[in-house]
Amino acid sequence: MTQFRGLLAKAARDKVPIDVSLEITHRCNYRCRHCYIPDLTAPDLLPTERILLLLEELAEIGTLFLTLTGGEPLVRRDWEVIARRARELGFMLTVLTNGSLVDEKVADTLAELMAGAEISLHSMDPETFDRATCSRGSFARTIRGIELLVARSVPVELKMPVTTLNRGHVPAVMEYANRLGVPCQAFPKIVARKDGNLQPLQLRIPEPELVDFYAGPHSGCHVDGADPPLPGEDGPLCAAARRYANITAAGEVMACNILPGSAGNLLTSTFREIWEGSAWLERIRDIRRSDLPVCSTCSKHSYCGRCLAQAMVEDGDLLGPSQAACDHAEAVERALRCGA
Repeated sequence: MTQFRGLLAKAARDKVPIDVSLEITHRCNYRCRHCYIPDLTAPDLLPTERILLLLEELAEIGTLFLTLTGGEPLVRRDWEVIARRARELGFMLTVLTNGSLVDEKVADTLAELMAGAEISLHSMDPETFDRATCSRGSFARTIRGIELLVARSVPVELKMPVTTLNRGHVPAVMEYANRLGVPCQAFPKIVARKDGNLQPLQLRIPEPELVDFYAGPHSGCHVDGADPPLPGEDGPLCAAARRYANITAAGEVMACNILPGSAGNLLTSTFREIWEGSAWLERIRDIRRSDLPVCSTCSKHSYCGRCLAQAMVEDGDLLGPSQAACDHAEAVERALRCGA
């Protein structure tokens, strides 16, 4: 683990996109209420040939971890061609899927490729699950997909977005994951859509229940995916644009999945040209704790979970306070007091 953390730190210092999330489609057969993709019917603008060339570009620039996501990546007919080439190039491959399209053939393919899968599991109650996905019968399809993968020893990680729809269902989901012998992460951090639509935020659980969640047995008080500086340090704030990039199905290269602002499009430029030449990415990389006029002096900054994207989309200021982060910090502190 120490060596892995060292690898991530070195990639961040050297500005190597060691971890890339590639949205090969925005189309999806579910309509999850919390989803951050604004248009699930948008066309796929990157042809197969361009994606295969992109994979070579990513391998050359130093990417190691590649996630194929969407939308639902398995609705794209050439997903297997893309996945096979990714493994040929040596990427550690994960497919982020809702599991509903995983049949015996798909499961066999992922097992053969030694790829991992991350699947959202909203509840063990079929009615609640289907209400979260807005798709009748989705629970049964997702469970079948999970169990086909587990039966073939495909590394599966379950993800549970905790919302007002399923907030009481975390123990049952965790028990199911334990029974299967797979990891499961429950998280209450619901984000806005990429176009700035705040509607998904209505699903956030209120603060008293957020405190209960953090005080409970199914969550640690940590900040996922971030590289926050220690108190007194003035380092970069997160992995976005430093060791992580997101690529949309329209070919836009983004600093992260939800931070607005395209760095460039792969239909007109190479990945390296965008990664190394984008003024927008460089601006994100250069932000330090001291650049935050309010948050830089706050004693809670090292654990509040402040996100540049949330601050910009939800509060209108890239460098300003994030109400979501402030609420998170308060919930963490109250949860710690409850456990004291």
